[in-house]
Amino acid sequence: MRIVLTGGGTGGHIYPALSLWQYMRARVEDLDVRYIGTEAGLEKSIVGKTDIPFATVEAAGLRRQISVAALRTALKTGRGYFQAKRLLKQWQPDVVVGTGGFVTLPVIFAAHALRIPSVVWEGNARPGLTNQLCAGRTDAVAVSFAGSERFFSKAKKVVLTGNPRASEVLDIDAGQRRAAMDTYRILRGQKVVVIYTGSRGSESVNQVIARMLPRFFAHPNWRVLFVTGERHYEEVKAMHPDLPRQVTIHPFIYDMASVLPHADLIVSRAGSGTLAEICALGIASILIPSPYVTANHQEENAKGLVTQGAAAMIREAELTEDTLWQAIENQLEDDALERMKKRAKACGTPDAVNKLYQIVQEVIR
Repeated sequence: MRIVLTGGGTGGHIYPALSLWQYMRARVEDLDVRYIGTEAGLEKSIVGKTDIPFATVEAAGLRRQISVAALRTALKTGRGYFQAKRLLKQWQPDVVVGTGGFVTLPVIFAAHALRIPSVVWEGNARPGLTNQLCAGRTDAVAVSFAGSERFFSKAKKVVLTGNPRASEVLDIDAGQRRAAMDTYRILRGQKVVVIYTGSRGSESVNQVIARMLPRFFAHPNWRVLFVTGERHYEEVKAMHPDLPRQVTIHPFIYDMASVLPHADLIVSRAGSGTLAEICALGIASILIPSPYVTANHQEENAKGLVTQGAAAMIREAELTEDTLWQAIENQLEDDALERMKKRAKACGTPDAVNKLYQIVQEVIR
């Protein structure tokens, strides 16, 4: 089977595509996978760490208003379309799978023009403009949140699959989990709180958490891992040079998938991949949606869990040391914690990657 993956800009678009690749290469004989991205996005460095052949095309964020900038992005995307057509003619894939980001549009449009079957996957509750424009030119749209189907009225077929990251996080074996306990000094019987706001972190959220951190010191049975992001680590660490053993600050945790199975409570942003992992593992969470993303889609993501009782949400504009601490204390009460864990688990889609793979097979047929 020959497949082209495309998606870029952020890890939320790239890692689900790689989850599908990991799943397929364990099951499909003679699998030939290629990846199309851009020079500017994170996909070049992330995919570069795999053995997937990688090529780039031009792409840019489309604008809804007419302007000189909108004309420039349209011309850039047009060039990317012709570049993508040349690549697809050369590779002759059986199917193209797009997972969002600017680059998805020229590649999916090129696949449609060449009559190559394609699938578009959408990670957020409120989709971006790119995937909505691709919906009418693809054979199937896969969505991660119930209710997102309404945004794809022009699609031939819309299927609720969930996020492939939900499946991948469940593959962590017992040895990896034990290693994480040793590495991060997690003791049996401790309530584990993991706080992180993405690989780059958030300065505003980090400052609130850093000021609140001493309140954890009086709870020796709570194990707290605060991940600041590389950019903010030194500043936050300087605020707390002496920490009790049960509270640690980290710039980044590369083996987060091995840590999460130990977590009782997550404090995080509300990206689609994070929520998929939380629900797959059945972890209680306090979500602080980023207000800086397109169409405020992280808040839409979070609301889906909040209405199910599977998470709590604090908007960044309402975030203070007191509001966050009160939410943490409330969620760590035994009854509330177990109730939220069960509801989060019920929202999970542990077979998401298999569902997406089944759609890929269907459109090829």
